[in-house]
Amino acid sequence: MTRISLFLVAFIGLVLSGCAATKKQSLYDEIGGHQTLNTIFGVSITRIYTHPEIGDYFKGVPKQHLREQLVAQTCELIGGPCEYDGKTMLESHTGLDIKEREFYILVEIVQGAMRDVGLTYQQENRILNKLAPIKYQTVNL
Repeated sequence: MTRISLFLVAFIGLVLSGCAATKKQSLYDEIGGHQTLNTIFGVSITRIYTHPEIGDYFKGVPKQHLREQLVAQTCELIGGPCEYDGKTMLESHTGLDIKEREFYILVEIVQGAMRDVGLTYQQENRILNKLAPIKYQTVNL
């Protein structure tokens, strides 16, 4: 084997081993982390609280508290360093009689905020996929 051949084999080996050792970036890091989530939910909450069909559900809930809880919960779900330690969705929503239509209004508001801050369609769908099970812990309880 010539020197050039040995060099190429060694170089390819290093490149391949470097690729294998590279840790996959979390969705949390990919979207810009805490700052992006904070912006998404800041925009969302402003729209939610003023929405004629769902705004009443949030009367008496401090905006900052809700924002912090949504950021922490989503951060944890999408691979961030956060630990959500708030109430369960069941505890927070039992007795509110939230309808599917109202749930989807909220989802559309959050989707719009994600688009407004520049997330891609794929990133948006990956986040929504992580949040989707929450529906069954909030609707018609």
